[in-house]
Amino acid sequence: MNPLQNTVIDKYQKVFGTIFNRTPTTFIFLICILFIPISGNTESGEKIFKDLCAICHSTSDNVVMGPGLKGISDRRSEEWLIKWIKNSQELIDAKDQYALDMFEKYKKIPMPPFPQLSDEDIKNVIKYINESPSIATVAAAAPEKPVVSISEGANSGHNSILMYIIIGCCAVLGASWMYYGKRLKKQLNEIGYYSDPHSIPNYTLYFLIYLLVAAGIVYFLTGILAKKSGMIDTLMFIVLPYLSLVVLLIGSIYRYRNRGFQVSSLSSQFLEGRKLFWGSLPFHWGLLFLFFGHLISFIFPETVLAWNGNPVRLLILEFSSFAFGLLVLVGLLLLVKRRLSEKKLLVVANKMDLVVYTVLIVQVLSGLGVAFFVRWGSSWFSSVLTPYLRSIFSFKPEINAMVEMPWLVQIHVISAFAIIGIIPFTRFVHFLVAPLDYAWRKYQLVIWNWNPKVIRMSRKYNFGKKPRNH
Repeated sequence: MNPLQNTVIDKYQKVFGTIFNRTPTTFIFLICILFIPISGNTESGEKIFKDLCAICHSTSDNVVMGPGLKGISDRRSEEWLIKWIKNSQELIDAKDQYALDMFEKYKKIPMPPFPQLSDEDIKNVIKYINESPSIATVAAAAPEKPVVSISEGANSGHNSILMYIIIGCCAVLGASWMYYGKRLKKQLNEIGYYSDPHSIPNYTLYFLIYLLVAAGIVYFLTGILAKKSGMIDTLMFIVLPYLSLVVLLIGSIYRYRNRGFQVSSLSSQFLEGRKLFWGSLPFHWGLLFLFFGHLISFIFPETVLAWNGNPVRLLILEFSSFAFGLLVLVGLLLLVKRRLSEKKLLVVANKMDLVVYTVLIVQVLSGLGVAFFVRWGSSWFSSVLTPYLRSIFSFKPEINAMVEMPWLVQIHVISAFAIIGIIPFTRFVHFLVAPLDYAWRKYQLVIWNWNPKVIRMSRKYNFGKKPRNH
């Protein structure tokens, strides 16, 4: 390498070193800001309502999945409400007339029990509902201002500013990276320097960048989804599902017809098997259980809700689902570690593998977040997501209930559609060509036509019958 090449490379290594050395500190600072509680004086009743009740109820007269709760204290006593919230099935079994009427009116879908709430917690929730102004009241009091949803906090302006600052920092970093990268490539080509075609990219750095980009996208989506803008809701819950399905269909057909052998998982088991076993086994078994759990909730929602009517059965289902979710996460992390640490695997890796890992991590973490923070996942899936998905497949999309879901639920759904959309471009495509014919094809017949004892002592190069291949 001549001195001119050394000068150019040293110059840009210094620039890129400055960018990447300061990048982790910058992102750590921004992430710390994200997790600082923005509103420290939130009442416990408001928090409980948004975490547990807002999935199916509003504080106004609007019906989401369950009735609107405006004026609930005028309709029922506090003692009755406490019993109903802790376990509605007990009142139904006791033939309480109002409980039976509500059960019949809302398609015999039982309300999930909340035995973990104390009497004081429920009283705080009732107080919050009674003190929360309806959207209509807010609009009448200030018609010259745009209507603001109750779920938006007083610090929404701060959230927006912070969100735009983060997006701006990411944009500046990305633009700098692209600008200096193009200049470096151009100058090195002019002086006749080309990189080693056999060099392995720094996939660990790429993976960290993808994770940071995914975190930024999630934060950006949570900010704009909280505003409940009609356009973004339509894009995320109507356009994205249909776009993902169209890309899946057309992309899979194109890849199968034009890319030949690439329609496979490109297995790396022959390169490394031990770590693959300990990562793949928990990942696939956990994923299999969760997939069929979601499928059962989609096909038999009323049965799942009836099962959840008993608190013990509900807890068994939720705890087992959470355990299998953790199993998937552990297996996924082991697979990521295997891919990034084994040199033999890095040779056959590509950037789309890292995209797959990133989207899967978002999907799994959001699912675990739903199970832990937004109880109960099996009930909201059966009562909210099943009607939404059925409306998508019937080409009559209804997104009113999805718009009211907590952000963890929305991110979980959006990332699921993202996975569907990227299938034709990643290793995901292998499950579309699963070897199902193995189940009915004839057994392979292996015949040893020589004595293995003789082979060990023989000096011949070929054994058995002479091959007749031409």
